[in-house]
Amino acid sequence: MTDENVSVFRDTRAVLVESIWWDERTDEVVWVDITAGLLHRGRLDGAVDGSDDRVVELPPPVSAVQPAPGGGYVAALKDSIVLLDAGGRIERELASVRHRHDGMRLNEGKVDPFGRFIVGGMELTTDDADATVWSVGIDGDVRVLGGGFGVANGMEWSDDARMMYVTDTATTTVYRGSYGPDGELGELEPFLVGRPSDGLTRASDGSFVSAFYGEGSIGRWDAAGDLIGEIALAVPNLTSVAFVGPEHDILLVGSARENLTEEQLQQHPLSGGIFRLSLGVAGRGVHTFGSSSTG
Repeated sequence: MTDENVSVFRDTRAVLVESIWWDERTDEVVWVDITAGLLHRGRLDGAVDGSDDRVVELPPPVSAVQPAPGGGYVAALKDSIVLLDAGGRIERELASVRHRHDGMRLNEGKVDPFGRFIVGGMELTTDDADATVWSVGIDGDVRVLGGGFGVANGMEWSDDARMMYVTDTATTTVYRGSYGPDGELGELEPFLVGRPSDGLTRASDGSFVSAFYGEGSIGRWDAAGDLIGEIALAVPNLTSVAFVGPEHDILLVGSARENLTEEQLQQHPLSGGIFRLSLGVAGRGVHTFGSSSTG
């Protein structure tokens, strides 16, 4: 893996980029700025400064957005799951969750292959491992999949949907556990260990790509969990990773300005931007809330 093909996709000085994905319904990249509560939708060839993006203000924090029926979206706020219309405006609250204390919020969320919205929490004020991962159904039912996380982050599933991968950035570990149509997550075991993984995505060859928060690079592992490449980028705090475009062959990597001093921001002015590169491999599209992608 080399950095020869890295370019800037968006330089909007977001506080915290998250939840990047390709919306095949509109041929747009979707992403959020969690802290600012902004939902962005923009073309691959759109202005780097984001001036022609379609931007909607939502109640911050908004940590994850995924496609839902009717052209709309399902989104995670601080402690609630809401449905958005096709314009990105809130239609109604679908469900709410209860964190262990007020110093927590929802974080990463993705729709699983069976159409359920899987969303995890994170600690903001303590080092305790009190965060939970929940499963939310299209009818608003909420189930606990697991607890004991510090920062529940990047999620993925195997091709046969029998294995789920979930990251805890706080423990520098990507875990895996059995999964299936019943939506139960089995006992977790460490899979990728020792790096501060944030976002996580799978390529069509079964390899994994993760962004390292605080280390300024992304890594790629093969299906067995062996590191096969790493690319350094121009900012320290990397977040969401996703394959986008009609062929899902463009990798976008988000970043954050949070937790950086003014001196660090001067040294890394592209912090809060999104980077574009190619790994020579394609990824997969996202799943739609309420719709099963399995055979």
